[in-house]
Amino acid sequence: MRQIHLCDPQLHDQGGHYLSHDAQLVRDLQRRGLPVRLYGRVGGTVDCEGVTPAPVFSHDLFQEVARDPLVWAVENFHAVNQTFLADLGRIDPGGFTADDLVYFPNLLQNQLHAVALWLGQLPAARRPAVAVMLRYLNHAMDYVQGRANKDLIALYYRFAARALAAVQPRTVLCSDTRELAAAYQQITGLPVLELPNPMDLSDRPAPAPAAGAPAAPTLVYLGHTSALRGLQFLPEIIERCASLTPRPRFIVQVQDRAAAARGPLAPALQRLEQMAARTPERVRLVAGPLPAADYQALLQAADLVLLPYSPTFYGHGSSGVFTEAASLAKVIVVSPDTVPARQGREYGLGVVTAAAWTALAMAEAVAAALRDRVGLQAKAAAAAPRFRSEQCARALWDQLLAALPPAPGPAPAPLPA
Repeated sequence: MRQIHLCDPQLHDQGGHYLSHDAQLVRDLQRRGLPVRLYGRVGGTVDCEGVTPAPVFSHDLFQEVARDPLVWAVENFHAVNQTFLADLGRIDPGGFTADDLVYFPNLLQNQLHAVALWLGQLPAARRPAVAVMLRYLNHAMDYVQGRANKDLIALYYRFAARALAAVQPRTVLCSDTRELAAAYQQITGLPVLELPNPMDLSDRPAPAPAAGAPAAPTLVYLGHTSALRGLQFLPEIIERCASLTPRPRFIVQVQDRAAAARGPLAPALQRLEQMAARTPERVRLVAGPLPAADYQALLQAADLVLLPYSPTFYGHGSSGVFTEAASLAKVIVVSPDTVPARQGREYGLGVVTAAAWTALAMAEAVAAALRDRVGLQAKAAAAAPRFRSEQCARALWDQLLAALPPAPGPAPAPLPA
């Protein structure tokens, strides 16, 4: 392998999981002595392990441009793929050889076909191997269930994946859970490699404990502001936990307050802000995307990590917060019928799974976890080494590089006349 090209349209600023994820990948490539080039969003302000991404991608992965309620999936597929193709055209084609790998850690059907078109424009002898991580069954999300013709999305995934495999047989399709791998294999009719979610934080320096740390247990809720992550349940969970002894302290990250304030999460956000104003010693809100060091400090300070995530998405999708928390041997409360619940069972982690995806059930699971916190903490510590060894960048690159078909060798010399 001559060089790895890491293309992430979500790589934009110093906060969030995309940067943390990509930093894990870059660190391990540097450890292996493999050169890496990064390509991120135009206008980005990112330094990733000393590597500055080239500004290539013009839009967020989830952008939509459709106007018609009947052919919205068609409009998105054609328009967004053309935009992504133009973005890829900003990369110097002379920088690739057949010994390179281009890795896309996040793509939808609306970018996948552009990759096939872009590769088809490169000279066949210089086309790099390609790996694409498919993380989102976006046609299964709640927000598209009421839309007409949503099943076109799965067909577009199939069309784009098969077009990519045709133009570059040295393509590896990947997902980071077995549930996603099985779903995408059925959708595309092609093999899909299950890879780890490389979010191990155990090798990062632990922050010094704060002076006068509270005696009450600290519960943290971190990550993107979304109903899929159960933000709407938090006020009731906090209220129901107020009678526990000792009464827990909640730290809640509100990563995108503006979006939450103008959508269906607005009532929950208002109640959380009122709680934080009334009892700041019990409820603390942290605004905006956090730099990696600040995010990790909050996670390290947690006695319990709360993940009231929707089974609609997390029944097949991975969770960066869960993987990070498990790598740090944290006690975690999760929703039922989710990948975190399954991994908690399989690895024997310090995980308590709620009986249902409701505020009441999540609050009862928090109470149970706090009652058995010492035992769960011991269980988490015992299971963390195996979890870390299997859910890390080293394991991802080991498996992905081993799965790549070899580059074609030089053409054989002609036989003598």
